[in-house]
Amino acid sequence: ESKEVLVVMVTAPNQEEADRLAEQVVQGRLAACATTVAGAESTYWWEGKLVKEREVLVLLKTTAGKFFSLQQAIQRIHPYKVPEIIALPIKDGLPQYLEWVRQETN
Repeated sequence: ESKEVLVVMVTAPNQEEADRLAEQVVQGRLAACATTVAGAESTYWWEGKLVKEREVLVLLKTTAGKFFSLQQAIQRIHPYKVPEIIALPIKDGLPQYLEWVRQETN
Protein backbone atom coordinates (compact mmCIF):
# COMPACT_ATOMS: atom_id res chain seq x y z
CA GLU A 1 0.00 0.00 0.00
CA SER A 2 1.27 3.47 -0.88
CA LYS A 3 0.70 4.83 2.66
CA GLU A 4 2.80 2.08 4.29
CA VAL A 5 5.71 3.67 6.18
CA LEU A 6 9.22 2.49 5.31
CA VAL A 7 12.73 2.96 6.63
CA VAL A 8 15.16 3.28 3.74
CA MET A 9 18.83 2.60 4.51
CA VAL A 10 21.53 4.25 2.42
CA THR A 11 25.28 4.32 3.09
CA ALA A 12 27.34 7.34 2.08
CA PRO A 13 31.13 7.69 1.83
CA ASN A 14 31.34 10.60 4.30
CA GLN A 15 29.33 13.05 6.42
CA GLU A 16 29.29 15.73 3.73
CA GLU A 17 27.68 13.39 1.16
CA ALA A 18 25.27 12.01 3.79
CA ASP A 19 24.19 15.55 4.77
CA ARG A 20 23.75 16.58 1.14
CA LEU A 21 21.62 13.51 0.44
CA ALA A 22 19.57 13.99 3.63
CA GLU A 23 18.84 17.65 2.96
CA GLN A 24 17.85 17.16 -0.67
CA VAL A 25 15.44 14.27 -0.13
CA VAL A 26 13.79 15.84 2.93
CA GLN A 27 13.55 19.24 1.26
CA GLY A 28 11.96 17.53 -1.75
CA ARG A 29 9.38 15.82 0.54
CA LEU A 30 10.62 12.39 -0.57
CA ALA A 31 11.34 11.55 3.09
CA ALA A 32 9.87 13.04 6.27
CA CYS A 33 13.10 12.59 8.20
CA ALA A 34 16.71 11.63 7.57
CA THR A 35 18.93 10.44 10.41
CA THR A 36 22.67 10.19 9.76
CA VAL A 37 24.74 7.75 11.81
CA ALA A 38 28.48 8.32 11.51
CA GLY A 39 31.11 5.66 12.20
CA ALA A 40 29.57 2.77 10.31
CA GLU A 41 32.07 0.25 8.89
CA SER A 42 31.09 -1.80 5.88
CA THR A 43 32.89 -4.91 4.66
CA TYR A 44 31.85 -6.09 1.21
CA TRP A 45 32.94 -7.54 -2.13
CA TRP A 46 33.36 -5.00 -4.93
CA GLU A 47 34.75 -5.84 -8.36
CA GLY A 48 36.41 -9.01 -7.08
CA LYS A 49 38.08 -7.43 -4.03
CA LEU A 50 37.19 -7.54 -0.35
CA VAL A 51 36.75 -3.92 0.75
CA LYS A 52 36.42 -2.40 4.22
CA GLU A 53 35.24 1.21 4.34
CA ARG A 54 34.15 3.73 6.96
CA GLU A 55 30.79 5.09 5.89
CA VAL A 56 27.88 7.14 7.19
CA LEU A 57 24.52 5.38 7.41
CA VAL A 58 21.48 7.43 6.44
CA LEU A 59 18.08 6.25 7.71
CA LEU A 60 15.21 7.78 5.74
CA LYS A 61 11.60 7.60 6.89
CA THR A 62 9.12 7.68 4.00
CA THR A 63 6.08 5.97 2.51
CA ALA A 64 5.86 3.17 -0.02
CA GLY A 65 4.21 5.60 -2.45
CA LYS A 66 7.33 7.82 -2.40
CA PHE A 67 9.89 5.02 -2.64
CA PHE A 68 10.38 4.97 -6.42
CA SER A 69 10.91 8.76 -6.60
CA LEU A 70 13.18 8.61 -3.55
CA GLN A 71 15.26 5.84 -5.10
CA GLN A 72 15.64 7.82 -8.34
CA ALA A 73 16.70 10.94 -6.43
CA ILE A 74 19.28 9.00 -4.39
CA GLN A 75 20.75 7.50 -7.57
CA ARG A 76 21.02 11.00 -9.09
CA ILE A 77 22.68 12.51 -5.98
CA HIS A 78 24.82 9.60 -4.79
CA PRO A 79 28.51 9.34 -5.76
CA TYR A 80 28.53 5.50 -5.79
CA LYS A 81 27.84 3.65 -9.03
CA VAL A 82 25.67 1.16 -7.10
CA PRO A 83 24.52 2.77 -3.85
CA GLU A 84 22.94 0.75 -1.07
CA ILE A 85 19.23 1.55 -1.16
CA ILE A 86 17.26 -0.88 0.99
CA ALA A 87 13.65 -0.35 2.08
CA LEU A 88 12.33 -2.05 5.19
CA PRO A 89 8.61 -2.00 6.06
CA ILE A 90 7.68 -0.71 9.50
CA LYS A 91 5.57 -3.39 11.12
CA ASP A 92 4.39 -1.17 13.97
CA GLY A 93 5.16 2.16 15.61
CA LEU A 94 3.75 5.12 17.46
CA PRO A 95 0.61 5.96 15.43
CA GLN A 96 1.20 9.71 15.73
CA TYR A 97 4.76 9.35 14.38
CA LEU A 98 3.67 7.17 11.46
CA GLU A 99 0.92 9.67 10.63
CA TRP A 100 3.48 12.50 10.79
CA VAL A 101 5.67 10.66 8.23
CA ARG A 102 2.64 10.29 5.95
CA GLN A 103 1.72 13.98 6.29
CA GLU A 104 5.25 15.27 5.67
CA THR A 105 5.68 13.19 2.50
CA ASN A 106 2.20 13.90 1.16
